[in-house]
Amino acid sequence: MRTKAGLTADKVIAAAAELADRNGAGALTLAALAAKLRVKPPSLFNHISGMTALRRELRVLALKELGDAMAAAAIGRSRGDATRALGQAYRQFVKRRPGIYSETVRSDDVDDPRDAEVGALAARIVAICVSALAGYGLSPREEIHAIRALRSLAHGFATLEIGSGFGMPIAIDESYDWMLETFIRVLEADRTPARKRERTRARLR
Repeated sequence: MRTKAGLTADKVIAAAAELADRNGAGALTLAALAAKLRVKPPSLFNHISGMTALRRELRVLALKELGDAMAAAAIGRSRGDATRALGQAYRQFVKRRPGIYSETVRSDDVDDPRDAEVGALAARIVAICVSALAGYGLSPREEIHAIRALRSLAHGFATLEIGSGFGMPIAIDESYDWMLETFIRVLEADRTPARKRERTRARLR
């Protein structure tokens, strides 16, 4: 097998992402990647140090793309419109990029609390969500609850969807929309005890 001229780290990462999205991250190996790029496996080490480093690069790529998708969806929107847009953007990203997305939820040797780039990319996604939810007047603690809930809804639904986990004869889009709208109604209801007390105090003044 001949060595492919012009091979770069970016091309290696892009090819790995394509393989992961098509076959699943678990099926990605250096041998499969070398075969796709038409190089000998040792040639890959001119661009990556191994599978751990490669998976870290896929995680960075996924966080960048997910953040970009969520930012584009939420721009100029607030409250329900923003929440709805974020939920849809997240779901579509998981469906479009399932292999690299799976790297964002790993908690093994890829995770390194000292990795500033990964931390910054994750923080950017949180900041996008905080900004979108700002119109609800949530406390910092409630914001965390809301962000975790939205992520769980989108991640869980999309993961089941790409795994063919929905078999009943009702449109999947309809179910997802119903779930998002229910979540938005909870946020709109403004039922938290702290805010109830605040409104009561305001009426008594």
